[in-house]
Amino acid sequence: MTKDPLQTLCEGRHPLYEENIAHWNFLEATYDGGREWFAGNIFQFIKEGNVEFKKRLERAYRFNHTKQVVDQVDKYLFKMAIARNLADTPEHIKNYWAAATLSGLDIDTLFNRVSTLTSIYGRIWLVVDSTASPEVVSSVADEKASGAKIYSYPIRPQDMLDMSYDELNELNWALCREYSRDDDNPMDSSREMRERYRLWTRTSWTLIEKKVQRGKVRYIEIGKGEHDLGFVPLIQADHVFSEEPYEAPGLIDDIAYLDRAIANYLSNLDAIIQDQTFSQLAMPAQGLLPGEEGSEKLIDMSTKRVFLFNGENGSVPFYLSPDPKQAELILSAIAKIINEIYHSIGLSSERSKESSGVDNASGVAKSIDFERVNSLLSAKARALQKTERALVDVVHAYSGKTGAVDAAKLVTYPLDFDVRSVYDEFEIAARLMLLTAPDELRREQMRLVIAKLFPALSSEQASRLEKALKDWPPEEIAVDGLGAPKPVGAKSSGAPVKAAGAQKVAKELAS
Repeated sequence: MTKDPLQTLCEGRHPLYEENIAHWNFLEATYDGGREWFAGNIFQFIKEGNVEFKKRLERAYRFNHTKQVVDQVDKYLFKMAIARNLADTPEHIKNYWAAATLSGLDIDTLFNRVSTLTSIYGRIWLVVDSTASPEVVSSVADEKASGAKIYSYPIRPQDMLDMSYDELNELNWALCREYSRDDDNPMDSSREMRERYRLWTRTSWTLIEKKVQRGKVRYIEIGKGEHDLGFVPLIQADHVFSEEPYEAPGLIDDIAYLDRAIANYLSNLDAIIQDQTFSQLAMPAQGLLPGEEGSEKLIDMSTKRVFLFNGENGSVPFYLSPDPKQAELILSAIAKIINEIYHSIGLSSERSKESSGVDNASGVAKSIDFERVNSLLSAKARALQKTERALVDVVHAYSGKTGAVDAAKLVTYPLDFDVRSVYDEFEIAARLMLLTAPDELRREQMRLVIAKLFPALSSEQASRLEKALKDWPPEEIAVDGLGAPKPVGAKSSGAPVKAAGAQKVAKELAS
């Protein structure tokens, strides 16, 4: 019997999918947390009974270091504003930025979510779709009349089932999984979750639904549309950009497993505390009273846990409890693993301050941590910038507008996350002036000031400021009696000096 081609398509998986699916699910579950996480991630002792293990699971607890790490990176990454050049941006791109998702979330909110997902999975995909095909919308008036909306939504790697690339590493097609609920009619709907598959090609999309009737699985085509873009409208979004076409490393690939180890050690520590608090009674077997009632009374006295031994030599009952040194060993291991988690991303000094209330990190350790976290943030910002610029190109293509847009001039992410503020840049500029630094050096410093003051300059504004920089700095400065610089021509108690004599002024100010 010939297999249904739709079934062959929808049940096909890329070889790397089966290899990574368990890993992706574990990363997602560890980040999300919740009580259900413990059932599959707290391990039973070799000699532990099922009843004791069940009770230990009920007592299990954890601090979600995986979520803390991801959220900390996002906090630092988006602390500095993303520069979007609204002056040079076409109207349809600005409209998309204002409502980038079908629910109306703006582009900043969408990319906050993209950043989180890429930290978890390493790579996700962004789908760009429209409520109207490009041939329907040929003008701004048509666009407004049709109510067309261009929007995006992320696809987890678990739902990116299969794909194909050409020799230029461009997508030929991609198969994605979607979910919907049968709840259109409150009276007649089954309210069951439906599994659907969407096949994207370079010119069209096809929607297929999985149906199970009398135990038989069928795949039915329920929708089809044309987009005629000439490319598959899916954009690769990486935590740190990778040339590998099917996967990319994530932020928590190793951290999640270290986090699980901490949770298990905490559960072991809880078991030690329980056994220490409720010690086990050890007594001679000869001491058991005949009859069921007497035996039950003795067991109740021993908190219902009794270890029997041969007491013919006259041994007396005693209580067994674990060695307290075991707890110290576990606490030491937990502290070391937590330190390694935050050290791996350059936040160990901050974690030390939070845990102890005192900043115990040395200046050298802080500088090393800063370089590590700065490098991480810079690499992640570059990957997000690449993704958003690609998104701008796809949105422009979807809009049906003629001409090209230069996404590099419209979107710029901060790539250096140093702690120097705009006030620090002004201070450096002033010191360069007093040290009679070369004009070229001072101009470069002023460019840094301009970049921090005005991160989203239009092309016209940037050109005007660059032209003004060519005639800066002025040849003469005036210094008043207190040493404060004044513009040329301003009245001052001091005499105007040439820039070449500013070194002498600097020495006098220093004294």
